[in-house]
Amino acid sequence: MPTVLITGVTGFLAAHAAVRFLEGGWNVRGTLRSKSKIQALNEMPEFKPYIEKGKLEFYVTGPLESGDYSEAIKGVDAVAHVASPVEFEGSDFRKDYMIPAVNGTKGVLEAAAEENSVKAVVMTSTYGAVGDHRKHPTAQAGKLVNEENWNPCTIEELEKMSSENSEGNGAFLAGYLYYMGAKKYAELAAWEIQKKAKWSLATMCCTMIWGPPIQPLSSLSKGGMSTEYMYMILGGKDAPIMDTLFPYYVDVRDAAEAHYQAIIKQSQGRFILAASPFSYQQIADDVREWYPEESHRIPIGHPGEYEFEEPGVYKLSNEKSKTELGLEYRPWEETIKDTFDRLLVLEKQGLN
Repeated sequence: MPTVLITGVTGFLAAHAAVRFLEGGWNVRGTLRSKSKIQALNEMPEFKPYIEKGKLEFYVTGPLESGDYSEAIKGVDAVAHVASPVEFEGSDFRKDYMIPAVNGTKGVLEAAAEENSVKAVVMTSTYGAVGDHRKHPTAQAGKLVNEENWNPCTIEELEKMSSENSEGNGAFLAGYLYYMGAKKYAELAAWEIQKKAKWSLATMCCTMIWGPPIQPLSSLSKGGMSTEYMYMILGGKDAPIMDTLFPYYVDVRDAAEAHYQAIIKQSQGRFILAASPFSYQQIADDVREWYPEESHRIPIGHPGEYEFEEPGVYKLSNEKSKTELGLEYRPWEETIKDTFDRLLVLEKQGLN
């Protein structure tokens, strides 16, 4: 059976990706920064049967930006580089964002370039590396965006913003702009490394990722962006509803499927992963309807007013992911219901 190395296996998407490869008959080696979550991983019902059969192993490789993958990568057939530093609070673009993101990518992919057994690599990128974030999505209504597009922000622009202690550009807070810029340069580093490698490279430019969390969690309100943002919808009737700055989403299980298909097909190129447009107001409205017993906890906002309908937002093309990877995106209702079913179960178990 072939073996895949998956980085950051304790993460939201990486845990689902590991399950998908295991279901496909692959052996999985998952990396993590420290030993602290190994026990929790061993107890995951989704992982436990595969661990007992020797199909799933964990490797402690240290901090992402300076990790040692020399042992974990030996003899693997493929690499799914999913892990990435998520930082929004830092004020120095180069030090807090770009260097950790680029070095993290280089560490994994340069190790892959030196391992002759590796035939395919997939890397989790983001729509942040694709779109123009100098303008609000509603100011780009009707604009068609595909895999040929790149985030136009330059290192010079972001460093200037950083040196001036800017709060952002009126549409996005500075930390988000720095994060998206760092993801762009991390992806560019990956394409540069591939020039000297023999493996295929596919980058998954994910939109907002929703779906049921299966990874080890100690908190829902501090459980990573996807879990935190969804749990905020249960934050109280008078709580504010966020502006939808990334108005497209993908189900985490579909994103995991895309990573799997890219490896088994040895796909080459960038792929936008997007099911459809969405709004946080839409989530609040639908969750209030589908979970009436929780309605007292769900913000009211402005029911029925969705940015993607009026005034409209840019249009993302997902055709390449459907034609080349064979993706069939889950419907909205399935994603949202599965997410909140899981959050409510975890809440009853004592997480908040």
